[in-house]
Amino acid sequence: MKRSIKAAVAACAAGALAPLLFTNTAQAAGPVYFSMGSFQCAISADGTVGCDTSPKLMSIKLGGSYLPIPFQVSQVVINVPWAPAHPGFAAGTPYTLPGGNPDISTVATGHDMWGSSVSHAGATCSTGFHGSVSCEAKGHSWTYYEQITAG
Repeated sequence: MKRSIKAAVAACAAGALAPLLFTNTAQAAGPVYFSMGSFQCAISADGTVGCDTSPKLMSIKLGGSYLPIPFQVSQVVINVPWAPAHPGFAAGTPYTLPGGNPDISTVATGHDMWGSSVSHAGATCSTGFHGSVSCEAKGHSWTYYEQITAG
């Protein structure tokens, strides 16, 4: 009698945990979506990082100097190892889930004294000191920091 009760309890526990196990496996294979401040980001299974944001100024480091882009960008991507982080030009908001992405702290794979980070498929994005955000992938990175001063 005790064996059958233990077996029944074990079967129920396994049945309850199965959806969690399969959900985590599926999530690891697909993109991971998250938000960092005004950035709605996704890291795909191949390590590509893309973020949608409100229009912002951007510079690209080329040959040891920073070259300002002469227009505001609303997407930042790192999608190939031979190019630095650069503006994206995809239609719409491809890195944003309907209703918005979950906060990075809810999907974080790491935390430190400055904030949360997500690592997936060789890429890492994180929040930092005073609201800075950054992503690294395919040997390149970008960082954004906006200071708001109130008097």
